[in-house]
Amino acid sequence: MRLFFLTFLLALSCTKTSPLNTDAAGTRLVDVSMELSHLTEIQWSVGLKKDSSVSQSFSFILGLPKVTQSDLDRLTELKNVDAWIVRVIAQRGSTTQDLGSLYTYFKPKKFLRGHGNGTPSSAAIKVYYAAAYPSERFRFFKCPAFGHNKKIGNMKIMGEKKNFDIVIGQVTSYAEKSQLVELSPSSFNGGHSLVGNYFIEIAPYDSKNKVIHGPFNRLGEYIEVASEESVHVPSCTGVHPEKD
Repeated sequence: MRLFFLTFLLALSCTKTSPLNTDAAGTRLVDVSMELSHLTEIQWSVGLKKDSSVSQSFSFILGLPKVTQSDLDRLTELKNVDAWIVRVIAQRGSTTQDLGSLYTYFKPKKFLRGHGNGTPSSAAIKVYYAAAYPSERFRFFKCPAFGHNKKIGNMKIMGEKKNFDIVIGQVTSYAEKSQLVELSPSSFNGGHSLVGNYFIEIAPYDSKNKVIHGPFNRLGEYIEVASEESVHVPSCTGVHPEKD
């Protein structure tokens, strides 16, 4: 029993929260910690006899800011901020693309697995190849749509984990349609090639009025998909299931 109690105290001491400070400089969350983890390639068995394998997508877990419920409640009372909004940015050479965004409530309206009735501690994200993204039906094709035959060769989490402050500042309209984080992972269309660097940015969000309160902050860690290769799928030659 004593060992259990000591272990419990150690776990509590390792869960550091970011305090909400209000002073002459304004309101901000201090020393926010976020990280990327569980980077995984999702494989796709293809071919008329499912005898080949390509990549369908990659997935990862985003750790959300650790803030006490009382500070989150105060943030909602002071500024009407009731959620985090997160956007996924793809950098491919000199081209930058906003793949889209998701938002997660401080107090979810639906039960989230692993979070009970409390504030979500993480969000699952998937970035699909275009051939698998449109619908579940496309993901059941024996021969992927649009001639997809790509397989991710090398990917990893890069950069370094850096704490930062989230400033609750100027109000800016955010008209882009965002995905609500629920039980299933939030999904994004990465295009016909997934090679590139994927950055995560976060901002405080008023979901009722569709505005953000302050600038987006970019995590120090990012995902690098360094290479992909073409896989020959003989039984799919000339097959175009998306046109049938």
